Amino acid sequence: MSYPYDAKRRVTALVKSLQVLVQRDPEQEVQGIALPVLDAALGAIKQSIPHDPVVKALVDLMSADFIGSGDTVRAADMLVVAEQLDAAIGPRPMFVA
Repeated sequence: MSYPYDAKRRVTALVKSLQVLVQRDPEQEVQGIALPVLDAALGAIKQSIPHDPVVKALVDLMSADFIGSGDTVRAADMLVVAEQLDAAIGPRPMFVA
């Protein structure tokens, strides 16, 4: 299995974006056009490491079940998820010359 560089870039960007939101307001919700983008980023990460237990626990934010539940997506909660996904992917491999 090769290292998921694309997933690492996405999760790193996600963590940075969420950290900014949480610093401003820990109760901030992710909403509007950010939700489908967040869902797509999570989907790309899921495809890269589908057998990881953290990935298996992710819900589809745009699924009818999730939307119907009325649950909101707090930035602080999503940051926890993003950081766990980052840990699941692991560090970039070191290149030896």
